[in-house]
Amino acid sequence: MKTALVITTINKLNQNIIKFSSGCKKKNWDLIIIGDKKTPKNYYLKYGNYLNLIDQKKLNFNFSKICPINNYARKNIGYLYALKMCNNVIVETDDDNFPKKNFFSNRITIHKSKEIKNKSWVNIYDLFLYNSENIWPRGLPLDQIKKTKIRINKLTKFNEFNLQQGLADQNPDVDAIYRLIHENINIKFKKNYKISLGRSYSPINSQNTTWFKEISPLMYLPVTCSMRCTDIIRGYVALNILIKKNKKILFHGANLIQNRNVHNLFNDFDQESILYLKSKKIFEKLNKLNIKSNNSNLYKYLENSYKLLIRLRIVKKIELKYLRAWIKDIKIRLR
Repeated sequence: MKTALVITTINKLNQNIIKFSSGCKKKNWDLIIIGDKKTPKNYYLKYGNYLNLIDQKKLNFNFSKICPINNYARKNIGYLYALKMCNNVIVETDDDNFPKKNFFSNRITIHKSKEIKNKSWVNIYDLFLYNSENIWPRGLPLDQIKKTKIRINKLTKFNEFNLQQGLADQNPDVDAIYRLIHENINIKFKKNYKISLGRSYSPINSQNTTWFKEISPLMYLPVTCSMRCTDIIRGYVALNILIKKNKKILFHGANLIQNRNVHNLFNDFDQESILYLKSKKIFEKLNKLNIKSNNSNLYKYLENSYKLLIRLRIVKKIELKYLRAWIKDIKIRLR
């Protein structure tokens, strides 16, 4: 299936992007790099599509006309552009990740795996570690880090997975609390392991994520929450809708190495604070929404989810303006 890789950046061209560019060229993937106000003006790719702010406005998407600058949610423009270019698969990552050889493997929906039996939060990292480590993914409720033992169905089955979350070696996606405690992080996850999430809950991020066109409306990154929360909030929304609709989510081993950009950890902590305090409540409230398994109206469920998040003061009222622009754009792309 035709595949695009979407990345957003405010940094100068680095070896990670150069490697992504050469890999995409070999595999004939579309590479889409979304710039922002801070991105160097002389940004140049030998292979791929770099879109600066002016290029993004020329696309004439409803969303690109109103999306604020200096906002990670500009990545939404990359998703729309990928769909405009008739891609069936959208892979996303960030500019501080370096691809392993198997990163460019063909993305398929059907996988054979075992499935988690829990119907609660699980610390998914526990399944991918060679040795026991006290590590957890960003967005996992803090009281769930070591609380739940993961139970796995012994039966291995083929299933369709329209959302697939990969891990990253060395400096994986963890929260600022973990980073403040651990000065040097060097984690290696199981390479070829994969597991169906079943009806359990785990954060979904934007570090190494594959989306298939069928569920592309759920890729929407909210604009009015912090950069450290936007992909996690999106993940809660997508996770809840997909579970209610009996859709499967796959977690797979690391095919990236993260060479993390410089961060102010106290700033990250501040941006993530709403996750520490309210992540469990957010998902509990989302889980109470009326979502029918036999109704394919993702747009309705998406809007209802964000109306709830507005009532919970997780995002601002103006979020609906951005979301509705996104929905208009995506409906055109999916005709």
